[in-house]
Parts: sequence; structure tokens; C-alpha cells
Amino acid sequence: MATPHIAADQDHLDGGRRSILGNFRSVFIGRLFSSLSMWLALMLLAKLSDPTTVGIYALAQALCIPIGEVAKMGLREIHSSSTGGPYLFGNYLALRLVAAGVALVLMVASGILQTNSAVVIWVVVLYALTRCMELVSDMVHGLFQAHERMDYIGRSLCLLGPLSLLFLSAGYWATGSLVVAVFGQLLAQLLVLAFYDVPMGRRCAKLRSSETVRPIWDRGALQRLALQALPLAIATVLVMIAVYLPRLVVESALGLSALGLFAALTALAMSPNRVVNSMGIAVSVRLAHYHAAGDRTRFVGLLGRFALGVAACGTLAVAIAAAFGDAILGLVYTAEFAQGGLLAWLAGAATLRCIADVLKFGMVASRRFWWLAVQYGVVALVAVSTSFTLIPRLGLTGAGIAMLLIFASHLIVVALGLSYNLPRTRQSDAVE
Repeated sequence: MATPHIAADQDHLDGGRRSILGNFRSVFIGRLFSSLSMWLALMLLAKLSDPTTVGIYALAQALCIPIGEVAKMGLREIHSSSTGGPYLFGNYLALRLVAAGVALVLMVASGILQTNSAVVIWVVVLYALTRCMELVSDMVHGLFQAHERMDYIGRSLCLLGPLSLLFLSAGYWATGSLVVAVFGQLLAQLLVLAFYDVPMGRRCAKLRSSETVRPIWDRGALQRLALQALPLAIATVLVMIAVYLPRLVVESALGLSALGLFAALTALAMSPNRVVNSMGIAVSVRLAHYHAAGDRTRFVGLLGRFALGVAACGTLAVAIAAAFGDAILGLVYTAEFAQGGLLAWLAGAATLRCIADVLKFGMVASRRFWWLAVQYGVVALVAVSTSFTLIPRLGLTGAGIAMLLIFASHLIVVALGLSYNLPRTRQSDAVE
């Protein structure tokens, strides 16, 4: 029989389980805070410093974020979607800690290989530690998700975003040191992990006797789980190449100052992507239902309305960027960042990316995951060829064109895959 304390936790966590709409709202708000905080960090650095300092911070992001995303290995998604099976949360956590350790070594090594500047290396090391702490938090969020308590994830993100932004900006304003500012971000991540994520994870773990917020070091289980997660890790590698390779080529060919400009404009242009993905989560269940029922009309109708709405908003964004880009960038950042033509290219790339992401939800609903792997492989090849060809020759304009071509290929491939995997309309649906 459950103790009164555990029973109370059961009532709070299970009896108080949120609705699907409530969970979506929590995740959306949390992701919005997280995305806004990341963009505001770049904006504040641009206001308080110069493009070179922003470039150093962007270089740390370009080196560490792709490695950190690959180290996730899709473990959170695998755990949260599991309805049983041979693996406990401790197995997932143990594998995530191993991956985080390997990721930390790779991040630091990439920073050392990229530059001989002590300041840049220290920024990379501190940012790498921050991303590794984030990997642990992300795995605990998978435990929240498995218990359908997305509000816990939302609260964690809403705590972390402003706290990280506060420590970053206060650290740089007080000392003028980017190293101190990034250390502030690391401190914020540690505080949220230690005083919110882990305690709430323990409360969730109490509900099942088999769960614990401690790693379980079972070598056989870790090897089998790693093998199961390998395809998702490979797909993530290809995605990260497409998104972050242009930044590394910009830094190599044009320098840190150019990277600072490019990263700041990219962050602004790509900001709607998280909103689109949050909206996609809301419609993905219904898309899957329509596809399973063979209801082509409703499947295409819902997906088409979503894609057309995104395309209309994106087209408007491109027009605004082309007409008022310099003024907007001068207001948001400083006059040094006024590159309206580049912003227009990036807004076009962001529009294509968002439309492709909408169609991707249709592919996920069809359960044709191998098409996604092919898609990301093609996009990665386009990223490599366009980045190394256009950026050295055309500078930042070439980087903008490369991003446009990368996400144009993304859209084309996912559209082709979706066209081959549309549901067939049943007679009963046609009669309705």
C-alpha cells in the first residue's frame, strides 16, 4: 500500500495530469521563453560589445550545439514514447551521461583545434560544460514527459531562460568579459538542474518502484539501447551539418566579426521555427489519425492549410526584411549589423525551412522514417557543396544564398517523400 506521502504525490502528478491542450501550452510557452532568451543573449551582446565578441560567442555555439544535439541520441523521445520494455530510466540516464562525457571531450577538442586564442578556448570550455548540463536536464525532462507533466518542462525552461539571460548580461556588463558572462550561463544551468529538475524528477520517480533518478550502469543494456538510438543520432548529425556548417565556413573564410553578423541575423530570421514546431506538435496527432484512417482529403486539407499559412507569413517577413531590413537591424542590434539584403536572404531560407518542417509532420504521421534519413542526407550534401562554394566567393551574401538553397532542397525532398506516402481516401470518407 502506498504511503500517504507517495499517495499525495500520485494525486498531484497523476490526478493532476494536464490536458493535451494544457501540455501543448506549457511546452509552447517554455520553448518560446528558451528561444527568446537565446536570441536576446545575442542581441544584448551586440548592444554591449561588438561583432567580434558576438562572433566568439557564436563560434562557441556553432562548435558545441551540434555535438550536444547529436549526444542526445533521441533518448528522451525513445524513453517518453516507451510503454514498457526492458529499459529503466536509469539506463537512459547512464547512457546520456556517457554521451555527455564524450560530447564534452569533442567540444573542447574542437575549440582547441579551431583557434589558439585563450579567450575563445575558455568560452568554448564553459559553453561546452553548459551544454552538457543541459543534456542531463533534457533527460530528466524525458521523465516528466513520460508522466505527461509537460508543465514541469515548461516551468524549467521558463526558469532557465530569463536566469541565463540575466547572468550573461549582468556578467558582461559588470566585467566586460565574455568568459565571465558565459560562466554566468553555466551557473544558471546548474541552479535550475540542482534545485528544480532533479527534485521534480525524484518526485516523478517515486510513483514507480522501478524508477530512480540515478544512472544504472548495465553494460549490456547500454549497448543495446545505444544501438536502438543510433539511427536517430545519425539523422541528427545530418541536420546539424545543414544548420551549422555555413557558420563554421563563414568563420573560417571571413573571420569572427563576419560570423557575429551572420549569427545575429540568422537568429532573428530563424526565430519563427520554434513556433512552427510547437504548432506542429498540436496537429501531429490528428494528422496521424487521418493517415491511419486513409482519409486523404482531411490529411491534405489540414496539412495544406498549415503550410499555406506559414508560407503567407514567411512571404510577408521576406518583404518586410527587403524593404526595412537595415532599419530593423539597426534598431534591434546596432548600425554595424545593418545588412538588410542578407536578412532578406535569411528570411527566405527561414520560410522554406518552416514549410519543410510543416510537411515533415506529415511524413512523421505516415511513419516513413527512412524518407527523413534520405532527406537529411541530401540536405547535408547541399550544405557542404554550397557553403564551400559560395561563401568564400560571395562573402555573407553567399552565406545567405547557401542557406536559401539548403532549405530549398530540404523542402523539395520532403515534399517528394510526402507525395509518395499520402493516405488513400476511403469510400466512406468520400461519401461524408
